[in-house]
Amino acid sequence: MSGAGGVILSLADGGAFICLLLPVFIAVAIMVMIAAHKAEQRRRAAFQAAAAELGLHYDPSDQDDWDSRWPQFECFQRGHSRRAFNILSGQLGPGGPRCALGEYLFKETHGSGKNRRTVTYRFGFAIIDTGFAGIPDMLIRRESFFDKMASFLGFDDIDFESVEFSKRYMVKSTDKRFAYDLIDPQMMEFLLREGTPDIDLGRGAFCLWFGQNVRLDPPELVALGRWGLAFLERWPRVLRAELDERRGRAEERS
Repeated sequence: MSGAGGVILSLADGGAFICLLLPVFIAVAIMVMIAAHKAEQRRRAAFQAAAAELGLHYDPSDQDDWDSRWPQFECFQRGHSRRAFNILSGQLGPGGPRCALGEYLFKETHGSGKNRRTVTYRFGFAIIDTGFAGIPDMLIRRESFFDKMASFLGFDDIDFESVEFSKRYMVKSTDKRFAYDLIDPQMMEFLLREGTPDIDLGRGAFCLWFGQNVRLDPPELVALGRWGLAFLERWPRVLRAELDERRGRAEERS
């Protein structure tokens, strides 16, 4: 009986200990939730300040149709549960191009059964309208190990006269002539500087980002938008004149 009584007493002590700890756990959980809420409020305030700095409209709400609004950009077509939020939109600078800066989230689910797991990715992006509807699709990004393997197997990207540039960047386009016209020596020099993001062009706009899990703070997002403006301003004059001429012919036909 003494043994059984000891077990019962031990269980009772354990239950009392859990009861004592439960309010502590609840209090800690509430504190974490409050801290997270305040951090999100501060982040939204920073986005609002960034929007004011650039003269843009700020919308913090979730937008789950972003992938269908921008189907030409591969970074918005990955995984599931996709949504954009914290969007800054409008005209980038006086007389500047239309833009949309913000954050994007998607999830990927791998495995099955007990091995099933879901990973969440979140990254910052900047979309800028070039004003030229007829530009071909084009991708410029840092060359990875898998790109080098693809090249070894015969799936080559576009090479340029600069060996340094060709080694550092993977460039693909539906129009090689456009790629060569856009990436002249001055543009190469600009792109070889530190801080160049991935660039995806298509349907008259381009999208910038640094990878699928690189979250940008509002000042960094502002810097990305300004980098995109500098990139657009460096498009060669000859190419701009040709694109303007194409646009004029298209408007006349319509």
